[in-house]
Amino acid sequence: MKKIFVLSALLFMACHLTFGWGSIGHKAVAQVAENHISKNTKKALKKYLPGATIVEVASDADKYYYQWSRDIGFECSNPRILRRRASDMDEQPTNIEPWCHSYTVDSLFNTYRHNREGDIYVRNCVMDLDFLINDLKNNLENMDKEERIVKISVVVHLVGDMHCPMHVLYVPQDPTGGKYSFYVNGKKINAHTYWDGGIFKILEPGWSYFEYSEAIDTASAEEIVQIQKGDVFDWGKSSAENCFPAHRLYPTGGELDADQPEKDRALMYTQLRNAGYRLAKALDYIFDTAK
Repeated sequence: MKKIFVLSALLFMACHLTFGWGSIGHKAVAQVAENHISKNTKKALKKYLPGATIVEVASDADKYYYQWSRDIGFECSNPRILRRRASDMDEQPTNIEPWCHSYTVDSLFNTYRHNREGDIYVRNCVMDLDFLINDLKNNLENMDKEERIVKISVVVHLVGDMHCPMHVLYVPQDPTGGKYSFYVNGKKINAHTYWDGGIFKILEPGWSYFEYSEAIDTASAEEIVQIQKGDVFDWGKSSAENCFPAHRLYPTGGELDADQPEKDRALMYTQLRNAGYRLAKALDYIFDTAK
């Protein structure tokens, strides 16, 4: 019976996939952050996210896939990407790579501080995130209402994305981001789909984002300080180190062990928790001038 449910959940997620952790995961991350941001930050967010909360906008960033990538000015190396979702923009993009949901690390798990390596485009949501955090910090009052909402929403989303195991691309170990397949009861899925929400439906099918947030928000004050140390590039390296074993667990072309999702619970909780605490730090940095 358990195998049948696992299979059904994974097939459901393959058809209803959202980026990163899926809606439940992104909202859980945002809820943990909401639990730990300062009073000043909460006050600022009420002003700059009128009528909404960071939990409510946690999955909104996918709507802005191209809209402000032009502001960052990425050079595009993939014509197929240029054509994708062009209808979402006011005009056809010409030389812009969209902000992405993943990032590339080298063999030592260091995150790149640029988006190109020679002639190759390096997927880099960490660099996007660094740009956005500092842009909001330094230019908040110069932005119009819509720009602020968009950029806050993307920050909330990307902190979650950078902690999702299959959103790290390892060079040269695994540059695919989990786009390799295995089987569950004879049905083919891939590791990326599994982590992009499917695991939530398998482990605790009746839980909401809030119940997950309660399960993961268990660190002590001292532990939170350690988790929050460094900048987004340090967080990217830490996340890549944590997630690397997951890229070697799944049998390429083989059958997934029935107990594997339960084994993955610890990594899932660690990454969601870390994302929540780090999002809180990023938001306090942007909005709390007393910090």
